[in-house]
Amino acid sequence: MADSNPAAQTDADAKATPERRRSAIVDAVLEDGTLRIEGLADSLGVSAATIYRDVQILEDSGLLTLSKGELRPRASSTAELPPRMRRIRSRIEKGALAQAAARLVSAGNAVIIDDSSTALPMVPELAKVNPLTVITNSMPVARSLAASKNTELVLIGGRYYPWAEAFYGSLGTGFVKNLRADLCFMSDAAVWYDGVYNPTDYVTDMKRTMLEQSFHRVLMIDNSKFARRAWQKTTSLTTFETILVDDGATEQQLDMLAASGAEVTVVPVPGR
Repeated sequence: MADSNPAAQTDADAKATPERRRSAIVDAVLEDGTLRIEGLADSLGVSAATIYRDVQILEDSGLLTLSKGELRPRASSTAELPPRMRRIRSRIEKGALAQAAARLVSAGNAVIIDDSSTALPMVPELAKVNPLTVITNSMPVARSLAASKNTELVLIGGRYYPWAEAFYGSLGTGFVKNLRADLCFMSDAAVWYDGVYNPTDYVTDMKRTMLEQSFHRVLMIDNSKFARRAWQKTTSLTTFETILVDDGATEQQLDMLAASGAEVTVVPVPGR
């Protein structure tokens, strides 16, 4: 049976708020596979009763399953996690990747940003670029840029999916097919062998269409994506001209990315 150490490493301030604590629980279980309630309580510095209450909420959300005091993951991929939890995961790595990505943007560009939690930290940096057009299907991105005087915001419509806080479907992809962007910034649920993967059909459709309508395609991945699994291939790594990855990736993983022919940039993570 797995020990409880991963839970202690996921987030130093996991017990600061219930949301952070629940995110740390999901993180630990996804990483370790099986954990006991008592081990999580010790690692997070809270009572077993508190963990049981958190687990009840996570079970109701379809993320975890509890049996005989043991927690197991129910979601097949981090793509299925609620948006706020996805943003908390690997947030330091995502912040470093976002800053590196923002440096690729020039004034006057038209930029597509998907709804991935990896791309969201770019928004404060993009708001400083004048002028700039940002095209997105993400409500959090749109809300963040709505008041920017420097940014022309184009929100992709379609069917709204609350679980992702984003728009998808044929209406949205049809709209994107009439656009042309200078850059597309994207992440995905998992990276494996020669491609990026996602478990949801309409998400892969939107991502593929965004890539097709963009001149320069940038993949942003934190090292945790190499350990994730999703059943369908969104696109090949050869689709991207630039791949940004944090410095937690192994040499073998970097060689895999480099084999795509893309320019691979290893981004230092502060404090690592």
